[in-house]
Amino acid sequence: MKRRFVLLGIFAIFVFSATAQQELTIDRVMSPDELKSTGVSTLAQGQRRELDRWLTRYTNVLLAEKRKSGGCDPAIETRIDGDFEGWEDETTYKLRNGQIWQQARYHYHYHYAYAPEVTIYSSSEGCAMKVSDDDDEPMLVRRLK
Repeated sequence: MKRRFVLLGIFAIFVFSATAQQELTIDRVMSPDELKSTGVSTLAQGQRRELDRWLTRYTNVLLAEKRKSGGCDPAIETRIDGDFEGWEDETTYKLRNGQIWQQARYHYHYHYAYAPEVTIYSSSEGCAMKVSDDDDEPMLVRRLK
């Protein structure tokens, strides 16, 4: 049952994102067969309205979490497009997948590599970039493009 609500929430994000200003209702997310098999179709009108309100709140929470991850969940694996010369203040990095990321916190560490592999992933503080073959700590980054 918990998995169904997680899947419902993920689907709701896509529906809510696509419909932006339109009201999100359970009828837009579940098929008639799903409404019937879950018992939602037997709820009173007031209960359905409360379920719709809950679905909207839940979707907003999921969207906020997605925004907070900065677009790095799931992890991104690619290469820097060109030279990597380590970390400096607010350095930007163009990646081969077309994205551009910027160092989000001051840290200086020199390490040269040509087109190294990088992994950008969600950490407790935001998005972190780890450069392969660099023994330095992962660096917090923010996506520019």
